[in-house]
Amino acid sequence: MKSILVAFDGSDDSMKALKVGAELASRLGAKLSLVYVSHIGDAHFRDLIGETEFREVLETLKREGKDLPDLLSETGKKVLQSASAALADYNLEVEQIVKLGHPAEEIIKTAEEVDADIVVVGPHSERKSLVMGSVGREVVERCSRSVLVAR
Repeated sequence: MKSILVAFDGSDDSMKALKVGAELASRLGAKLSLVYVSHIGDAHFRDLIGETEFREVLETLKREGKDLPDLLSETGKKVLQSASAALADYNLEVEQIVKLGHPAEEIIKTAEEVDADIVVVGPHSERKSLVMGSVGREVVERCSRSVLVAR
């Protein structure tokens, strides 16, 4: 096994996946890739902060010459940096990947791009309402690579 991909969204369940993926990579001498996927059309973000605040965020971004994809990418980078920091004791080669799109689809595409031997996912995503979580279930069902669900 040469390459392991971990889907990471910052949730407790994705932290379990991160630890399992890191342990595997460490024992097998494999490269570890982390992917964070922001779903631009996801109502979760709007629901999280409220409709009025969501519009204000979009207007503020527009005035600053940024857009929602930029904000989501920045957030993804910060989440993955915290994940990489948690792996300091493992002494691993870690690649950080931020994608925008449908989470399961982007995880599957990324698995192909990094030629992952295995994809590690948590049983749920940060989006608890999408209860395995629908993203994990879709990755398990559609991915051509082996998928490990970390519990």
